[in-house]
Amino acid sequence: MFAVYVDDLITQLRQSGHGLHVGQLFIGCALYADDIVLMSASCYGLQKLVDVCQCYGITWDIKFNPLKSQLLTFGGSNPTTRVVSICGNSIPWANKVKYLGVHFLCNSGATDVSDVCRKFYGQFNNVMSVMGKQSNEISALYLVKTYCLPTLLYGCEAWSLSDTNLHKLNTIWNNCFRRIFSCCWRESTRPLQFFCKSLPLYLMLDQRKLMLWLKIRCSDNIVLRTMSVLNHNEFVAVSSKYAIDVCNISECLIKPSIWSAFCDTVIF
Repeated sequence: MFAVYVDDLITQLRQSGHGLHVGQLFIGCALYADDIVLMSASCYGLQKLVDVCQCYGITWDIKFNPLKSQLLTFGGSNPTTRVVSICGNSIPWANKVKYLGVHFLCNSGATDVSDVCRKFYGQFNNVMSVMGKQSNEISALYLVKTYCLPTLLYGCEAWSLSDTNLHKLNTIWNNCFRRIFSCCWRESTRPLQFFCKSLPLYLMLDQRKLMLWLKIRCSDNIVLRTMSVLNHNEFVAVSSKYAIDVCNISECLIKPSIWSAFCDTVIF
C-alpha cells in the first residue's frame, strides 16, 4: 500500500506544474522511505509543492514535522526574507542540510565531510584501543577496512568535494596506515597500501563513482538514466584518467584499470 501512496503523491506533485524539470521529465521530488526532498527554481513553486504534500498528508493522515524540515539554496545565497511554510509554521533556512547521511552546503552544493571524519576517527580509535599496542598489523587493518572505512565512504558516490576536503580525506586514510604500521608521519604510505592490496582513498572514490554510473546507466528507472546522461562528461573525465573507454565500460574492467594506475605510481 505504501508504494501506491507514494506513486499518488509523486503524480500530484508532477501534475501541479511546479518543481524542477529536465525537458518533460519531472525531477522536483526525491523520495526515500519517509525522507522527501522537494526542488524548485523559485520559492513560490516550492511553496506550491509543499502545499501538495500538506493536502496529501491530510488525506492520508500523515503529519509533516516542520521542526525536521529545512530550506536550502543551491547556486546562490538563501533568500531569508522569503517564507515557505507547512502546517502554518515557517520552515527555517539552513546553511547545511543532511539527506540520507550526506551533508550538502548552501550555495555551492558541495559536500561537508566534517561529520564523517569525526565518526571515522572515533571508530578507528576504538579499534586501535581494543587491539592494543602489540596488535597484529594485518588484523588491525582488516578491522579498520571492515568497520571504519564504510563510514568514511558512506554516500561518497554523491559527493562534490573541494580540493581541500579531498586532501583531508586522503590524509586521514594515509595516517591510518602510518599509525597501524608505526611509520614515520612524513613517509609515503603507497608501498604499504600496495602490499596490503588497498587503494589510496582518492582512487576508491573514482572507482565507486564509475561503478555507480555503470549501474544507473543500465537502470530501469528513467530518472536515473537521465541523470547518467546529464553527468556523462564528468564520468568521461574520470574514466579517461585510467584509459577506460566509457562507451565499453564494464565492472570487470574498472577495478583492474584503477589498480594498474595505482601500481604505476608506487615507488619502492
